[in-house]
Amino acid sequence: MRRMYNAGPVGAATLSRLRAKQAEGFVRVAVGSPPYKRLFIFSFLLLFLCACAPEPARQPTESAHVYSKVINTAKFAPIGDLDAPAADLPRKVRAVIVPHGGEALPMAAAIFAALADRPPETIILIGPNHTSLGPKIATTYAAFSNYDGLVLPQENIIQALEGRGLAGIEDALFEEEHSVGIIMPLLARHLPGVKAVPLIFQKGVSFNAAKQAIDTACAIAGPDSLIVASIDFSHGLSSREEQIRRAKILESIRAYDAAVHLDLDSTYLDAPVVLAALLQRCKENACAMELIEQANTSELLGREVPAATGYMTIAFYEP
Repeated sequence: MRRMYNAGPVGAATLSRLRAKQAEGFVRVAVGSPPYKRLFIFSFLLLFLCACAPEPARQPTESAHVYSKVINTAKFAPIGDLDAPAADLPRKVRAVIVPHGGEALPMAAAIFAALADRPPETIILIGPNHTSLGPKIATTYAAFSNYDGLVLPQENIIQALEGRGLAGIEDALFEEEHSVGIIMPLLARHLPGVKAVPLIFQKGVSFNAAKQAIDTACAIAGPDSLIVASIDFSHGLSSREEQIRRAKILESIRAYDAAVHLDLDSTYLDAPVVLAALLQRCKENACAMELIEQANTSELLGREVPAATGYMTIAFYEP
């Protein structure tokens, strides 16, 4: 069996000496040879030197990205609902709560339209894992395709979360997870070029694990980032019952009471641990809070429905 050896990289000086010796040998042969042989040898020498010349450095192109797959999220959001008048937001917004219910898409669109004049570099997108399958905290290296192009993953943050055991990679979950899927077309429309770190949380994940994953992502992303919490509130209630529960949870949000949300069920919200971790982080960073808009399914549709869902858009900002 013949063994193959890798001699390792060759230094530029060594490579030059080798080429010089090879060229010197060719020249000695060429000088004492007949004219037709000299022409042949010099032609061969020229081809040899051209082949050994270093290749010009290639400039990176915009398409030179690494992602595991492309997930089509245009199916989650009708194109006609992606535009809305910009909401009136405070200037130094650090986190927002937006809905992922289809009828409330214009409420979310208004938030992202308002951010278009101060786009963040990275979106930390957090929401519920409605399937309760896969890792307790899941993320993905996938890019998300939309009507307006791709939303690419912020790979260094995702690698850090995976490497530290704070999140698991599960692409398949994100193909049907509407808490992420409905937000991606809005990012592509209003914040083109922004990169995302999508994180979805099972209901059984611990508060500490959720908080650590969010804090780590934000620390790596730095100040030019925004947390987007994709949360729907009271589910399956009459419009009046939903209004009563929404008022209660809004009161606890204003108080930054993280612990009270951990034991709430879907008649209050669909992502208790996500909201609790977000509130604790905003409290630690002395963020102020402003309710931007609120409604439920019946109010948005203009008619009573038997099972209404509550929606709120909320901004947390530096006072």
